[in-house]
Amino acid sequence: MPSMLNPPPFLPAKHRIRQAFDQAATNYDAAAEVQREVSDRLAAHLIQAGGNLNPDTILDAGGGTGYGARQLQAQWPDTELTVIDFAPRMLIAARDQLATARLICADIEHLPVADMIFDLYWSSLAWQWNDPQRCLAEARRVLKPGGALAVATLGADNFPELRHAFADLDDYGHVLTIPAPEQLLTACQASDFEVWRWDRQPVRRYFPDLRTLLRSVKAVGAREVEQRRPTPLSRSAWQALTTRYEALREPAGLPLTYDAVWLIAIRP
Repeated sequence: MPSMLNPPPFLPAKHRIRQAFDQAATNYDAAAEVQREVSDRLAAHLIQAGGNLNPDTILDAGGGTGYGARQLQAQWPDTELTVIDFAPRMLIAARDQLATARLICADIEHLPVADMIFDLYWSSLAWQWNDPQRCLAEARRVLKPGGALAVATLGADNFPELRHAFADLDDYGHVLTIPAPEQLLTACQASDFEVWRWDRQPVRRYFPDLRTLLRSVKAVGAREVEQRRPTPLSRSAWQALTTRYEALREPAGLPLTYDAVWLIAIRP
């Protein structure tokens, strides 16, 4: 069983993502406003769809600093809770507030746990950093028959404003490429899950300027918007980027839109 402080080896792309989340761990909770909203909605969907759920064992896959895990403990204080994340510093940040939970540093595409041991598999905004099909297969493996799947992830239309602003500036990909979420729904149904809830809604935030907006993205570990460019933007490119983004300004500020997806399903 992997220990909390000995993360598994990864291919370079995932290693880079893990490093970004490790670096963001200290200030993550202060910046993760959208992440909290998405988690809150996932909890509301779960309680509404499965009001009679009373899980004895719960897995929080990609639990980060433990915000979702704390929600789960508040709802089901007597449950046996396991939190798995690939960034050790995230788990260190979660440890003080999750004294009774089992914390494991591991890859959620390859869960280091036995088959069919959890009544509830929960994951909020983690699958988009992984292969969603692999995550779904692992969720099905570790859930008991009749166990509940509660997932929040991102769709393919994430950060459209950034894509627009960077268009024609260079040939680099500045936004994480995510498969269409309908593929996940189809895979879930093909695996004989009974889908109780499927919802896709934009979650938008506003910022006073572009630098503040980009800092907010980096503060929650989502550094892929800049990581793929090997050199910083030139002064002229930055000015062009700012001008393009300013054209999107609304009365509330510069918009940034997350394409959020929520899924509640029952394993056969």
